[in-house]
Amino acid sequence: MAKLTNKQIAQALFEATEKLSGADLDGALQRFVELLAKKQKLKQVGNIIAEFEKIAKKKEGIVSIEIKSARKLNSNTTDSIKNAFGDKVEVTELVDESLLGGTSIRTEDKILDGSLKTQLNKLKLKLSN
Repeated sequence: MAKLTNKQIAQALFEATEKLSGADLDGALQRFVELLAKKQKLKQVGNIIAEFEKIAKKKEGIVSIEIKSARKLNSNTTDSIKNAFGDKVEVTELVDESLLGGTSIRTEDKILDGSLKTQLNKLKLKLSN
């Protein structure tokens, strides 16, 4: 049998518990933890939970984005970026002084890089060709 990834385990847990509540949910979670112990996966529980949270957020239509900029952005700029991604947006802001200026926005499957550092590197490549 092939090894299951943390994402596959989290997906299975989500599907098994999606419509459960109360004692049924408690029982399912107890069996899940017992299964993780049996498969010697308890050390991976943090990663499995992180994957579970991603799946649950995606199901609810919540988009997680990471905004990286050279300096702390003002709230108007952050709000404009959030609005571009829809109503249900969860933002993580990071300051990376190596960017020089501009922003880099990462979603689960895309990177929108408008940083000055990247633009200068692209210009450098064009000039060297």
